[in-house]
Parts: sequence; C-alpha cells; structure tokens
Amino acid sequence: MLMKVLITGHNGYVGRVLTKLLVENNYEVVGCDTNYFPATFQDKRYPEILNVAPDIRDITIENLKETDVVLHLAGLSNDPLGELNSQLTHEINYLSTIKLAELSKKAGVKKFIFSSSCATYGKTGATVNEESDLDPLTQYAKSKINSEFKILELTDDVFYTTILRNATAYGYSPNLRLDVVVNNLTASAFVTGKVKLLSDGTAWRPLLHVEDMANAFLTVMKSRNELVAGQIFNVGHNNDNFSVREIAEQVQEIVPNSEVEFANESNKDFRSYRVDFDKIAKVLNFKTKWNLKDGIKQLYDVFIKEKFSESDFRNKKFHRIDQLKWLIEEGHLDEHFKIN
Repeated sequence: MLMKVLITGHNGYVGRVLTKLLVENNYEVVGCDTNYFPATFQDKRYPEILNVAPDIRDITIENLKETDVVLHLAGLSNDPLGELNSQLTHEINYLSTIKLAELSKKAGVKKFIFSSSCATYGKTGATVNEESDLDPLTQYAKSKINSEFKILELTDDVFYTTILRNATAYGYSPNLRLDVVVNNLTASAFVTGKVKLLSDGTAWRPLLHVEDMANAFLTVMKSRNELVAGQIFNVGHNNDNFSVREIAEQVQEIVPNSEVEFANESNKDFRSYRVDFDKIAKVLNFKTKWNLKDGIKQLYDVFIKEKFSESDFRNKKFHRIDQLKWLIEEGHLDEHFKIN
C-alpha cells in the first residue's frame, strides 16, 4: 500500500518540485493550494495532482483521512508579503498552521514536517546553528518562529513533528519566482545586462537549490522516527553561505556581457545571517547536490530556451507581491485574501 502524503502549497515554487520528487518515489501525493500564483512555464515533466482543499484555512479532518504525512509549505511566502497585511500573515502563517497540525494529529497523521526559514535568525554577525538565539525582523519570520514552538509541542509517541529551517531558495521550477535573490539577479543580468543590487551587497544569505530543499523533505520522511521527532534542522550546506555581492559576482561571471550595478541609493539590508548546517548532515546524512554556479547556469539555460524577455522579467506572475496585489485590485480576492 502506498504511503499517502499531503503537500500544502503543492503548486508553488517549491511545491511543484517536491510533488515531482515524491511521485517519482512512488508516494500517493495529494495537495492543498489556492492557486493564486499560476505556473510560469509549461513543463509536462511536473505532474498534476488532486487538490483536496483550496485554502489551508478551510482544510478539514475529512481532507486528512488516511494521510500518513503532511508536508506544510503553504503560506504568505516572503517578507514583503508578510508586511502587506500583518494580521493576515498571523492568521494564515500561524493560526492556520497550528490548526492544520492539530487536525493532522486528530486524523492520525504520523509525520508533520513544517517548512520554516533561516530568516528566523534575522541579523547576526556569528554563524548560527539550531541552538542559537532567534532574532526575527519581519512578520514572516515571526510567524515561522511562533509556528515552530506550537508544532513541536504536539510531538508524542505517535505524532512526529519536524521543523526544517530552509536557506534561501533558488533554481528552476515551473512555477519560477523572481523575488528571491539568485533568481532575480540572474534574470536581471540576462534581460538587461545589469546584475542590479538594491542593497549595498554586504548582507549574508545561506542558499539552497529548490531541488535540494525538496530532497530534504524526502530525507526526513524516510528517516527513522527517533532521529527526526521533535527536531529542528537547518537545511543547506556550509559552503553555500554568500554575501549578496558574492552572489552578484558569480552571476556576472556566468551571464555573458553583464556587469554588477548598485542602485543610486543602495541601502544596507539588515537581514543578514550565516548558518551552520552540520546537524542535518551528521544526523540524517543529508547532502546537497547543487552549488551556486550550477544553479545560475541552470537558470541561464532556461532563460535562453524560453526566449525570456524584459517584459517577462517585469511580469507580475514571477513576483508574489505584485501578483497578490493585482488579484486584490481586480476584485478576484477580498480583503481577507479569499476568492470573491
């Protein structure tokens, strides 16, 4: 009998890649997605699956029947979205997450794996690990931390919860986002010849290819319960901590005829953190397969294949906050981000 997995946010940037990976590994996979953010590329390699509920706020215990594992990715997915409406960020990213975890436990789900973020570390000069103090600077990061604490409290002998603090995602997905740093700089270089930095480039970011992020969820699913129950893992590799300036320089190296350019009034980005990823490597033998240069080259090749243009680069569908604002302005969503 196939193990049944529910992925929230299955049609999103990470969700599409994770769905493909699990289907290829012979899991029965169902999803929950609002579909506010449509696929940006048509790619038949990525399977479509049953959407059991349109919104995590509306999910019921019936939707969770006979589900073995819940992989919870859905939510307002970055800092600008989190600041758009802080109350809704609290409602969607925190209250709905806890409700989902509690319903999962009541429904007999065995494993609940939560997609958190290294953004919870906020601003730090030292390299941080899972035991370090947290310093959330945004509503998004705060919602992640609050959710982590409550989810871990639900862990017992039959309900195993795990927190994955993912590094900043990059790389190809058929639902590509250009509001994450590597993807944005690579696309900018490709269509304008400018690797355009909006900050002074001194902030540090740990990076994680979207395929490696998906593989981390699969790794936890396949690991022995005693290794993952009630645990927090930073997800990434120690070699993949970069300053934004270093990322820009690697983009310039790979994208022909491009050059790094700073905005006229480039500001300091106070979100800056270097992260230690030893725990997941040692405990779960997790290894990343991608490095930054290969990921940039992957994106560059996709942009060539798709004949990617500057108008594509500006298109709202590649930028979460622009797409969400458009849905609201056009009357497709109400003030609660519900479909009208």
